[in-house]
Amino acid sequence: MNSAAIALFLVFGSQNAAAEFDHKHELWNSIVSRYVSADGSTSVVDYKTLKEDAREPLTKYLDTLASVPESKFNSWTKRQRLAFLINAYNAWTIKLIVDNYPIKSIKDIGGFLSSPWKQKIVQLFGDKRSLDWIEHEKIRPTFNEPRIHFALVCASKGCPGLRSEAFTPDKLDQQLEGSTKRFLADGSRNSFNLQKKELNLSSLFKWYKDDFVKARGSVEKFVLPYMTKAGQAANTEHFIISYKDYDWSLNENHNSSR
Repeated sequence: MNSAAIALFLVFGSQNAAAEFDHKHELWNSIVSRYVSADGSTSVVDYKTLKEDAREPLTKYLDTLASVPESKFNSWTKRQRLAFLINAYNAWTIKLIVDNYPIKSIKDIGGFLSSPWKQKIVQLFGDKRSLDWIEHEKIRPTFNEPRIHFALVCASKGCPGLRSEAFTPDKLDQQLEGSTKRFLADGSRNSFNLQKKELNLSSLFKWYKDDFVKARGSVEKFVLPYMTKAGQAANTEHFIISYKDYDWSLNENHNSSR
């Protein structure tokens, strides 16, 4: 562990689990601000250096999340709960990669009957949970918020980029909106032709179509206002939608100078 990581751990490592929960998620914020870098309209993660220097702070943050009783969680505001769950999902995803690094893809972890998203690696509310449990049982049924699909990360080039800051209740709407705009502005993952009324979208919109339809009435009505100013005024009916292949290769920063 280098001096910066040691200082990071000492500052936050002494926090008492019984103390009032830090809704600014400062420890997670310090980790992602250091090891996540912008890469065009997405981001990459320096997993190698993170594994070498920051495993203890990462573990401490996850322990802090695990120390929250479900009764306490249920007493929080909606924004506090959603920010907590998004950060928990992303932090456990990073922990999964770090524990198995070096790998080429998150899909290399586990087997046919045990995908990485179904492994019970998440310690929350006094039990072992899975990443799927956080997303499909705690977030999607409760919050009716399709923008979470651009906040939850899968450590892959095809997925939305991990933010270099923690999600926090006071900035949650702004952060969700920013992550959505950034993902839909990436022409390599989402493109359109208004004249031909064609949309070529990330497979995320196929997998979670029901969430976008429930929130906005159709996938087209959700995506077009984000993709172009002209799209805000476009008739969203009768678009032909196709979906891009998903790139599951690791979203790794190969050019870190740390």
